[in-house]
Order: sequence, then structure tokens, then C-alpha cells
Amino acid sequence: MYAIGLDIGTTSVCGILHNAKTGEIVCSRTLANDTFLPTDNSFEKIQDPARLLTLVDTVLQELLSKQLSITSIGVTGQMHGIVYIDKDGKPVSPLAIWQDSRGDQPYQNGMTHAEYMSEKTGYALATGYGAVTYFYDTVNGRVPKTAVGFCTIHDLAVLHLTGKTNPVLHSSDAASLGLFDTATNTYDKVAVEALGLDYEMFPQATPDFEVMGHYNGIPVCVAIGDNQASFLGSVADPEHSLLVNVGTGSQISCFTDKRSNNKELDCRPLMRGSYLLAGSSLCGGRSYAMLEKLFREIATAVSGTEIKSAYPAMDKLMEGFVSSADPLKVSTLFSGTRTNPKERGGIANISVDNLTMAALCDGFMQGIADELYELYEAMRPELSTERNRMVGSGNGLRNNEALRQRFEKTFGFKMVIPAHREEAAFGASLSALVAAGVYDSMQAASKLIQYEE
Repeated sequence: MYAIGLDIGTTSVCGILHNAKTGEIVCSRTLANDTFLPTDNSFEKIQDPARLLTLVDTVLQELLSKQLSITSIGVTGQMHGIVYIDKDGKPVSPLAIWQDSRGDQPYQNGMTHAEYMSEKTGYALATGYGAVTYFYDTVNGRVPKTAVGFCTIHDLAVLHLTGKTNPVLHSSDAASLGLFDTATNTYDKVAVEALGLDYEMFPQATPDFEVMGHYNGIPVCVAIGDNQASFLGSVADPEHSLLVNVGTGSQISCFTDKRSNNKELDCRPLMRGSYLLAGSSLCGGRSYAMLEKLFREIATAVSGTEIKSAYPAMDKLMEGFVSSADPLKVSTLFSGTRTNPKERGGIANISVDNLTMAALCDGFMQGIADELYELYEAMRPELSTERNRMVGSGNGLRNNEALRQRFEKTFGFKMVIPAHREEAAFGASLSALVAAGVYDSMQAASKLIQYEE
């Protein structure tokens, strides 16, 4: 038996085909997400949902071309963002992704749209959350006239694959949109209507891994959020492990069996009766990409020849590098935080001796690790069991040994890396195996997770 997992990410769309008994990846396919749309509004970050669905179809068809017996299809993707849909379940707007900042635009009494919503409802809301996007669009007359609801891009993919018209979001996705009550597994109608929003626009939710429909006879599971999918596809021992992910953004996640009200953290539904405590950096791995871009521009300006990538030189600088006793101090909050979007990063403790390329690389990597460790310290009082293992996921950690070393030193744990590269797609596939009844629990399905030697 074989299973498929699909992941619709911010920068790529990927799919994996794996053995449902051993976990061995038989085939994987990744396409660049080239669907960003131009806009006259600098605060908008939007993508083309029709083009994204075409990429999903392309990836899926390549996996199905192997002519193997497929038990299930699992889907995940970028959380928080929304696309409006019509009565037929078709997209009628661009996808406003998690990086969209329309919620940070001024609204009333010196507050942004997101700040106003948070004060009005008591929910911690930030720009990029689907409910915030919907509120901004409502008060500014931007909701498409034919829209009857909205959903995430991966829930749209489930509608597309199954032919259904009404999205049902897994709690992991539903909560990511905001104004969601995890105790009742519904959107808070009082809060929604206090903001003048149409409650009927909000999708239904389920806390369980369920089959939503079929694609050519293959069960398609409810889509799940990529943070939860990465956790499920990476962590074999949830109660004693923490997960750090470094990609475009970066996150730290820990399993818990109780809800938390810590305002520094997101308490995200995982499965029925369990949650992920998640702390997120908006910049994360992108901060190191910013440094690479700076080095590349300098090299090109000095040499007169365009430099395609500075990463090989940066990697070489870090080989055997030992941080000085007086290192640069780098804060990587270049995109602010969810609670304070106006906060900015910085480089401090510059001396006449330590402003070097190697020290900048070291400082930026240490800044990424420090930001997530600070969030972990906020989590620890909320956890019922001590963590003794760190699982690393995302290309930022998988491809950068020096960054892994700084995480190990900062956290004091050995880091293990999943043997499969597409952790979120793998986790989505595991959830679908449970939904389809191939495994009776996630605990049983998680035995397919293997780590690099």
C-alpha cells in the first residue's frame, strides 16, 4: 500500500508518495510557487489560487503516474491566509497569505485593524490571520460580491480534488484564522457579530481526521495546518520532544494536553484533546537570506560580475568558525512580532575587531536560535513533561550544519533530522492514513517516522 501527501507552501508546492507500511519515500516532486500577483498596495501579499491548483494537479498526476495502489491523500499548506469562494466552492479572489499586512493598516483611534479587533473581542489577533483579512475587506468594501465564504488554500485544494462545495476545516486550520473557540470547536459568534461580520461566511470545523471525499476513488482527508503537519510528520515521541522549524519564517512547537492562555504563544489544536504550543518568528530563515542578498550585492558591486549565490562562501566561512568572546549581538526581528509588528531587529556590540562577514553569519544564526529559545522559555511552565530531544525540520536547518550547531548549543539538546525531507507533506499523509482507517491512531502511524543517522 502507498499513500500521498501534498503541501501547498508559501514558496513551493510539493508532494510525496511513500510506502504506507515502511514510510519509505518512493517519489517526491516539488514545484516553485510562482503565483505571487502584482498589486498597487505594498501591504498586500497575494497569490493566484487557480495557478496554485494547477500546480497541485501537476504534482499529483506525476505521483499517480507510478501506477501504485494508493490508500489515501493528505493535504496541508500555509496557515492563516484565506481565499474567498463562491457557492460552487470556486475561488473568487486572490489568496491573501500569512505575510499579508493589511491588518496593520490604520483603522480607528490610532489603532490598526488587528489591534481594534483584539481590543473589541479579547482575542489575540494579528495581521495575516484570515479573520483579520476578512474584517479589513469588509470595512473597506473589498469582499467579492459572489463570495459566500472563505477557506485556506489547502482546504480549497480539498474542494478541488473532491468536487465538494462547502469547506470543512480541521481545527488546526480553523484556529489559525482567528476568533476560534477551541473549547467548542466553533467560531465565536458573539465576537464575530460584534465586529459587524457575517458569521455565515466562516467555515465549519472538525477536530478529527476525517475523509472529506474521494479523488478517482482515493479517500482525501481533511486538510491540516502546516505547523501541525510538520509536527506529526517529524516527531515520533511528542511528550518528550520539541520541534524547531526554520524556513521562510521559523517556529518552535511543543505538544501539550491542555489549553494555554499565554499571550506570547499560540495554543493550536492538534488532534481531539491535544494541542501544540507554538511560538513563531515572522522573519526566521528569511533573515539569513537577507544577509546572503547583502553579501551578493556587495560582491557584485566590487567585482563587476553578477554573483548568483553567496551561500557557498558563507558556508565556507562557518567551517570550523569559533565565535569570539565579544561577538556581535543580532536581533532577527526584522519583520517585527505578531504582538508588535512595529518592532525591528538590529546589530549591536560592534567593535573594531568583530565586524566581519564570518561574525555577521554567526550573529544572524545565533539570533535565529535565540529568538526561538526565548519562546521555549515561555513555554516551559505550560508543559507537563520535560523535553530531552530536539527535532529539526525545514531546509534552513537541514541544509546548514552551522545553524544546527547553534541550536544545539543554545537549547542544550541534541538535534535529530527526519530522514524524509518533506515533513509537512509526510505529516499530512500520516493524518490521512488515520482518517482512511489504515492506522487506528497517530501513535501507530508515527512509527513510520525515521531519523537520519
